[in-house]
Amino acid sequence: MERKQGLTAAQLFEQGVCIDDGNNKVFDFCFERPAMIHGHRLKSCTMGAYGFYNAAGLASAYRTHFGRYSQVGESTIVGPPEHPMTMFSTHPFAFSRPSHMPKMYQMPDFARISPGEDAGPSWADSETSTDTYIGHEAYVGAGSFVRRGVKVGVGAVIGARSVVTRDVPPYAIVAGSPARVLRYRYPDHLIERFLKLAWWDYDLGLVTHDVNWADTQRTLEFLEQKVADNALAKLVPETYRVSSVGKNYSLEKLAAPLY
Repeated sequence: MERKQGLTAAQLFEQGVCIDDGNNKVFDFCFERPAMIHGHRLKSCTMGAYGFYNAAGLASAYRTHFGRYSQVGESTIVGPPEHPMTMFSTHPFAFSRPSHMPKMYQMPDFARISPGEDAGPSWADSETSTDTYIGHEAYVGAGSFVRRGVKVGVGAVIGARSVVTRDVPPYAIVAGSPARVLRYRYPDHLIERFLKLAWWDYDLGLVTHDVNWADTQRTLEFLEQKVADNALAKLVPETYRVSSVGKNYSLEKLAAPLY
C-alpha cells in the first residue's frame, strides 16, 4: 500500500482528515475521508466517513470504532483501558508488561517491579481484544464517559455528562449516571425503516439539494424510493491510516473502505 512519511497537518487536510497542527496524540487511526479530529487523542481507533469531533476542549478514545456521520462532543472519554479488580493490585506493575507502557518502564524504579516480558501473557494482553463501537450517526454528548466494550447503536444519542456502562439500542436517547434510556428518537416503525434503508451507505452528495432534511418523513420516503430504483450510488470513500511521528505524520492508503 502507498505510504507517506513526514506529512504536515495541512497536507493531511488535503487527504480528507482535519488534525490540528502540532497534535501528536493520534496513533494508528484509520479513517474514511472526510473526518474531523482536531486536537483530540485517538489511539487504535477507526472512523467512518463524515464522522467528526467538536473542535473545542480535549477528548480521548481508545480502541473505538466510530461509524459514518458519528458525532463526538468535547471532553469525552470513550473506551479507556480498565484495571483488574480481583488481582493482588490494580496497579499496572501487576497486570502489564514493559511493551504495554514503555515510557513508564524506561524508568529504573518502575522496571525493578515489572515482571518483565518473559513472564508470559498478562491480563492486559487479554484486554486488547475488547473494542468499543459507536454506531452510524450516533451522537456522544459533551463530557460523556463510555466504558470499554460498550456498543452504542445506530442513531443513538448520549446526553451530556452521561456515564454509559452498557449497550445502547439504535435511536435511543440515554442520559444519566449510569445512563438509561429516556426515550427513542422515532417510533418503532420508523426505526425499522431507517435501519433497513441504511442511508449512510450511500452518496448523499448526489441528492442533498433535492430534499429538505428537516422533513424526516418525506426525506425517508424519497431515499427509500431512490434505493428501490437503484438510483442512488453507494458511498465508496478513500480510506487511510494515519499516525503521529514526532511533529509530523505518516499516512498509508488502505485498499477498501471501513464500511
